[in-house]
Amino acid sequence: MNPKIVTFGPAKIAGYLHKTSMSNNTIPAFWDEIFSDGRLADLHQQDFAKDHNAYGVCFDSDGDSFSYIIGLEVKTNAQIPEKFHTHKIKQGEYAVLPTMPSPGGADFSQAIQKTWGKLCDWLGESTEYARSHGSDFELYNCSCTVDVECEACKTGLMTCDVYVAVTKKTN
Repeated sequence: MNPKIVTFGPAKIAGYLHKTSMSNNTIPAFWDEIFSDGRLADLHQQDFAKDHNAYGVCFDSDGDSFSYIIGLEVKTNAQIPEKFHTHKIKQGEYAVLPTMPSPGGADFSQAIQKTWGKLCDWLGESTEYARSHGSDFELYNCSCTVDVECEACKTGLMTCDVYVAVTKKTN
């Protein structure tokens, strides 16, 4: 399956910051942590949220280590409390692949990791596109709020779109 190429951004994201690495990826544990300790619910109660579709954004990579933020898109001119980290996803071209629908937990985490792998394989084989130095991210279809459960959670079939910043290769 080839990814769709889209123009996306800019988007300002505010949320919780996590440092991790490719060799010791702790992102699934970080998601479990903010679900269980109430931070995700707190994030969804913030007035700055443009909507409730969650992002998982990878940035500041130095090869193995990188930063990751779980957050929400910010409304224009919104005030962000100091406890949240912000990151701006620049406007650019992105290769996008959806995950296979799956129940939450480990199955969903594996579906996301497989989708990242497919995108990386596609980039390695592409004669038209190369990875650029933008932010890569996951955009989740879950839009639950404290009071309202979204359709994806009601059905138990979670998906997300994985976005990788790309640029056209020059000959």
